Amino acid sequence: MLPPTYLPHLQSLLAPTLRGQATAAEPAAFLAESGAAREVLARAFARAPDEPARSRAEVQLLAAAAADLAVAERLAGGDVAAVRGGEDAWALIQAGLSDPDALLRPTLRPARYRGADKDLLAAVYQTLNAIEDAATETVSDAITGALTMNFAVLREAVKLAGTDIRQLLEDLGVDEIASFVGEAILKLLALVGEDNLDHIESVAGEAFEKLREKTAVATYVRDFLDTEGVYKAGRAMIQAYEGPDRDLARLTPKILAVEGSFSGRNKLAAALIRLLALVKLVPALKTPPWGPVITASGYALIIGYELYSAHDHVDSDRFPFFDRVAGVRTLLSHALNTEH
Repeated sequence: MLPPTYLPHLQSLLAPTLRGQATAAEPAAFLAESGAAREVLARAFARAPDEPARSRAEVQLLAAAAADLAVAERLAGGDVAAVRGGEDAWALIQAGLSDPDALLRPTLRPARYRGADKDLLAAVYQTLNAIEDAATETVSDAITGALTMNFAVLREAVKLAGTDIRQLLEDLGVDEIASFVGEAILKLLALVGEDNLDHIESVAGEAFEKLREKTAVATYVRDFLDTEGVYKAGRAMIQAYEGPDRDLARLTPKILAVEGSFSGRNKLAAALIRLLALVKLVPALKTPPWGPVITASGYALIIGYELYSAHDHVDSDRFPFFDRVAGVRTLLSHALNTEH
């Protein structure tokens, strides 16, 4: 459970109809509430008894991090009205915090019935392509934002361990706006898992290097996810399956649901990138040496999270350290009783 006053106070700071009312929380008090919310959500995420509970806590952590950046932008005098696609920023954050299941629902419709095997293969194709397209767009946005910064700063950021980031945040803590950015970073650290930072930093650094060399984002993401390889493996599993058609039919909506699971996470990751692009212009975050490094660390964490989360939804088994959902290949393997 989130702290009881967390959502009402956040609403008073961000909701257009309530902003500036006397019930609004003082920023310092709300920052403390946000930290308490992080601890609650991180605990729920770490102790989740099953995949649905873990997914809900993950979405809430993403939304809470986006809320911190939105508050920082508000304190800086900005007006965060919309994120990518024109979606209302506050509505997205509110949904992620209070009704995470709404962001995890399937968005793809099953293909017109042509046979259980063909429908399942179509669902695999739809889901893999939707995940690849969404991840490509989000990573592209993040890279575009990150590469406006000094590349040496990006190099430094991807080498930071969790303890180093915490020290930087303490150094920046005297600035109110930067403190909210720091709290968002702490939520991202909880989200990716500090034990996974080496992997996150490695893939973010690789992405920065590749794309600095003008490798197309779409090519990089496609190679990283290997959606074509997963599709071919899935097709072979379906063609080899000799069981009843009803098993294939039951699997189709589960495959389509994987896209919904990623889509909700991706919307919030995209919102985080949009918000980070705004708050990085705040004086405290433009001041060397630590301000830009914190911003760059935010980009690195979001890029790493987005890539590994996308891959988790495509093929859960390739990166065991980031196995949070049953991805497309895993669902096919388990349901059709084939070897991984």
